Amino acid sequence: MTVWFTVKLDDRPGSLARVATALGDRGVNITGIVGVAEDTDGALMLTTSDPAATREAFGGLGLAYEEPDPAGGMEPDSMSVSDLRPGAAGRGSLG
Repeated sequence: MTVWFTVKLDDRPGSLARVATALGDRGVNITGIVGVAEDTDGALMLTTSDPAATREAFGGLGLAYEEPDPAGGMEPDSMSVSDLRPGAAGRGSLG
């Protein structure tokens, strides 16, 4: 089963690079990615080759993340653009 992670990125240069570097340092490949920007807020949804190492990388960065409920119908192939905004479909706020 594919695990999708949703993270909120800081509104500053290098935020995405910081996440990608932390994953790469642990040998984790990003296998799918969707990004959304609203004003100065940004959310990133991604899948990786190693969910456990991804959780460790996010923890090492002190980065809050969510894993949408796989039974909640949030697979990307069944989603609309409005589902991708932060907090959509009951995922709640990342802070």
